[in-house]
Amino acid sequence: MATLDLSLPHALPTAGENVAAFIDAWTMMTSRFPGHRIAADGGVATTFSNTPLPFLNISTLDRPLTDPGAFRHALCEARARAADCGHGTMLALSGDWAPRDWEDLAAETGWLRSMALTAMAADRLRPPRRAEAALDFRAIDDPATARDLGLVNALAYAMPVEAFDCLGEMALWRDGGFGIVGYDEGRPVTGGAAFAVGGMIYVAMVASAPGTHGRGYAEAAMRRIILDAERAVGGRRIRLHATETGEPLYRSMGFEGGAALTLLHLASGA
Repeated sequence: MATLDLSLPHALPTAGENVAAFIDAWTMMTSRFPGHRIAADGGVATTFSNTPLPFLNISTLDRPLTDPGAFRHALCEARARAADCGHGTMLALSGDWAPRDWEDLAAETGWLRSMALTAMAADRLRPPRRAEAALDFRAIDDPATARDLGLVNALAYAMPVEAFDCLGEMALWRDGGFGIVGYDEGRPVTGGAAFAVGGMIYVAMVASAPGTHGRGYAEAAMRRIILDAERAVGGRRIRLHATETGEPLYRSMGFEGGAALTLLHLASGA
């Protein structure tokens, strides 16, 4: 399994840093669920919470596999582990570590592209561009607030709310796990999480409810949750993996983008 090398200079995230940060963060998150499965062999690092949330059941190709045969073998291994999970799963890979025609090879083994992510990092955030959004922010310290973060993410990704009920597992939010939810007149409208892991602060689950974008909600939630983490563990390199939608916000906050990571899902019936 890849391990993040914190001795590297603070430049744009490389393919190795990209994959290592992702695996380290997902290992921490998923290992907090009672039925988790963590494994790393054959070029595949598996971090399954074994809950109904596909985003928390991910296998990652953890080394360069540019030989088509080795790449195909790893994809088949990831598919076999997915079959053992019993819930929806995903696969993460760096295109820099895959054969040139990796999408065709992936499709042959049942894996289809879901979304592209960009590894981003910052040593410190730029000052806010505007006054903080006037929301009622609450740290996650009970299952109900944690599930409200799940609700916001479910709405943002157009996924079943029930899939995110697992965020109510309070072990996720202790010992280096921090979460926050912003409410507008009692309605959860934004939120996010930060995890102190491997010498970094890793930001995840940042989302805002549909119809609320452009109001500074996600930025306010991010700044608060990063500050909570820094108060607890001190200043560290801040890392995240951005969707295309979120990347402009993160760049405006001082994050710089590097290598890409692609998430895939198994085709229906595969």
